[in-house]
Amino acid sequence: MQVLIMVIKVQDLRKEFNGTTALDGISFKVKTGEVFGLLGPNGAGKTTTVKIMSTMLLPDDGEVNIDGYDVVKQPQKVRAMVDIITARDKFYRRLTAYQNMSFFSRLYGVYDWKNKMEDYGERLGLEKKDYEKRLADYSTGMRQKLNLVRNLIRDTPILFLDEPTLGLDPVSSRKFRSLLKDIMGREEKTVIFTSHNMFEVEELCERIAILNKGRITSVGKPGELKKRIFPKRLVEFTMTGDDPLTLSDEAIDHIEKKGNKVRVYLEDGSRIHEVIEKIVKNVRVSDLSVKEPTLEEAFIRHTEEDEKDQEEATSWM
Repeated sequence: MQVLIMVIKVQDLRKEFNGTTALDGISFKVKTGEVFGLLGPNGAGKTTTVKIMSTMLLPDDGEVNIDGYDVVKQPQKVRAMVDIITARDKFYRRLTAYQNMSFFSRLYGVYDWKNKMEDYGERLGLEKKDYEKRLADYSTGMRQKLNLVRNLIRDTPILFLDEPTLGLDPVSSRKFRSLLKDIMGREEKTVIFTSHNMFEVEELCERIAILNKGRITSVGKPGELKKRIFPKRLVEFTMTGDDPLTLSDEAIDHIEKKGNKVRVYLEDGSRIHEVIEKIVKNVRVSDLSVKEPTLEEAFIRHTEEDEKDQEEATSWM
């Protein structure tokens, strides 16, 4: 049995900007080989956290330890182990893609870059003929794809992804997720992932920390967070006979019936299997389905203070 060690430890991290608190004493741990998500509204402190962890920004207080190295006291040791991908590319526009990649790869000490560049680039939708073009002639999406490739070819054990698919179309975003999962399957990388795309967070992340106003308000697996934050469920079905609907369970909040269409609202989703069993025993049904909150709905419920916005996010309730 593999023993997972804590490769990243963040303890009581604090940061202010001109008197405004960006991080108010956050703490969390990330295991070796784990994909850990940082979620939060704009201004919650996600990017600040990533910048401190990757040595791009100094904290005001607290401690960040990367595989035994302190990010403040031993930044060079940390930089050799980590890489960061953001939505902002940093290329020389007058150089071709090949020239840019050659320069940055040698800077990073990566000498087998060309095969990886062509392989990863093809996976993301770039063609060999594109690499002869100057970056000035690249579209925003093409530059972002090359930016992803440039960082993925580094053999660093820890990868920070700060909204990496921002600016990519849905197809390219899906290709990136597929490529990342393949790389994770071959190499034991530890990934810190921030994004506003809840679908890709739920697909990639094993655990998530939700930040709000500089504090971590919840940590757990995506499924656990959805159940914990928003436990309600909805069962919908069509009655196929004339049987009277007699359904009673303490988990049921209320029932709506329009013709032969029925909606059963559950206050406690943990009892859903028992309720469904009672439904099929009492009446003849078809098209039975269960509606549960998405990660996005749970996130809005957890972070949004405006009750109207909360209700709009979960209109099926």
